[in-house]
Amino acid sequence: MYHSVSQQADSRYHRWCVSPQRFEQHMSVLANGGYNVLTISDLVDQMTSNIPLPSHCVALTFDDGLQDFITDAAPVLKRFGFPATLYVVAGHIGQKSAWLSNLGEGSRPMLKESELRKLVDQGIEIGGHSMNHPELDILSTDEAMFEIRESRIELERIIGQPIRTFAYPHGYASKITRNLTRDAGYSSAVRVCHALSTPGENIYGLSRLIITEEFDDHAFLNLIQGHHVPIAPKQKRLAADCWRIARRVRKWHDQKFARHSNAIALK
Repeated sequence: MYHSVSQQADSRYHRWCVSPQRFEQHMSVLANGGYNVLTISDLVDQMTSNIPLPSHCVALTFDDGLQDFITDAAPVLKRFGFPATLYVVAGHIGQKSAWLSNLGEGSRPMLKESELRKLVDQGIEIGGHSMNHPELDILSTDEAMFEIRESRIELERIIGQPIRTFAYPHGYASKITRNLTRDAGYSSAVRVCHALSTPGENIYGLSRLIITEEFDDHAFLNLIQGHHVPIAPKQKRLAADCWRIARRVRKWHDQKFARHSNAIALK
């Protein structure tokens, strides 16, 4: 799982940004190791069929749909002949990454519609990533369904192809959001989890490894080979539920504070 491939980033966003040089090192490791690189939908098609997965199998994913994907990541992928799945925040196409403001990156440019179509022609799979990048599991069912379903509809309008896969914003998902994703017409979805996925994992909650700048070529190889990395742990229901409640309380508090501030401003 990658986000931004860029030379510069705010220190608060550093964890989610990999330099173009480091990214090329990672792709060289895959190429030299003879890895079979797939899109998420190609991976899921094989997982749900009787076709054995190829050895050394890797799926590359990129979250958000930042414009640096086409300037700094896509050329490297093209040079190595690798496909990838790009999860796009559909409500911000051609705009800025407003949801990253608290990480100092609220003005990062997003991909334009024409650029998404160009990437599809290059063999990049486009996936849904909501309309506005909220924490879906603390929204009402109707709000969550809007974010999930409308992102697919909007992206299909833009690229003229089915949108088959979805990435949960912030990696948060619950049984309800997984069911909503299935009902919205997606055939798979990915979480974060920082673990190796397995053929038997829930296809609406596939695990991904978080890739950062700190992984040099040796560390990257160790990571994808599974050294010191867990294998597709199940969602820890109690811990996840407690954290979800805490985030709902935080959201309620933030909304209450905003209403209070607005009331004072109007006086």
